[in-house]
Amino acid sequence: KAVKLAENSRLEFREINPAYLNLSRGKVSVTLTKLEPKSSFTVKTPTAISGARGTAWSTEASDNRTKICVFESDVLVRGVDAAGKPNTKKYITGEGMEREIERGKPVSEAKKISESNMQDWQYWDKSISFLREGKVLVDDFSKKENFNNLNGPLGSWNVFYSDPNQQCKDEFTELERVGDSGYGLKLTYDVESPFSAYNGFFTSLMGIDLTDYKYLVFSVKGDKKAGFTTTLNIELKNKNQIGRMYVEGITEEWKKMVVPLGQFVGINDFRDMKEFVIVFSDINTTKKEGVVYVDDIYFAKSEAPGQ
Repeated sequence: KAVKLAENSRLEFREINPAYLNLSRGKVSVTLTKLEPKSSFTVKTPTAISGARGTAWSTEASDNRTKICVFESDVLVRGVDAAGKPNTKKYITGEGMEREIERGKPVSEAKKISESNMQDWQYWDKSISFLREGKVLVDDFSKKENFNNLNGPLGSWNVFYSDPNQQCKDEFTELERVGDSGYGLKLTYDVESPFSAYNGFFTSLMGIDLTDYKYLVFSVKGDKKAGFTTTLNIELKNKNQIGRMYVEGITEEWKKMVVPLGQFVGINDFRDMKEFVIVFSDINTTKKEGVVYVDDIYFAKSEAPGQ
């Protein structure tokens, strides 16, 4: 099972087995494999109770209203009166449907989940699939947002913004990506300058613990028309240390880079990780202007060699 709590939510675990969660405000998403016969999973809000034994759903609550969206299988829903007592009437909400339960009003008819809610679920579901495979997905760029799959910020950076001869620009592109959906990350860089020049891209790791992980993995390719560097400097940062190394062998085709964490020089503590950084520098790039594409950044406990 997995539980995701949205920012500024308030959730209390009343019981663990069977699981009983009290969501007083905000949003919680739950995904369950089929539970044991005597187990259950329940989410209670000020206006509703929802529960299931093997499904995926989200509950969004305020003082007077609850919205329940069901992404897999079925969820049982009941309203709650002003005293917090569950109503006797039960409602089954099926896959792909949502209901609203507002205090003092009848439970709404089930209707189709909004596209944005379904996209949010698909985004999270992929991260859960990675975790079950012993991986932590940092970003697959499936959504056009300046936040990664860890809910951390990302973006390009430049050390010397006052120098017009050097820059790095990040943008999403549907033209170059791994897979048939979502986006790839396009990095247009320039370190051709009479002065010291370096810039690049960062994505926040939000304090994740990588102690049990062995590899950093990402896919990369160069742009044939614009030209590209065949090597990249990359960094991993925790609160106090920076680990550095470089990868080589970038080509015009997508290539999966599988980088052992032990090869990062300068870091030996992989708890509380802060950032993954790509660096273009005037010293180490093989071409000082160009375009590089990146996709599917993750950490893995085990991984097949890149191709």
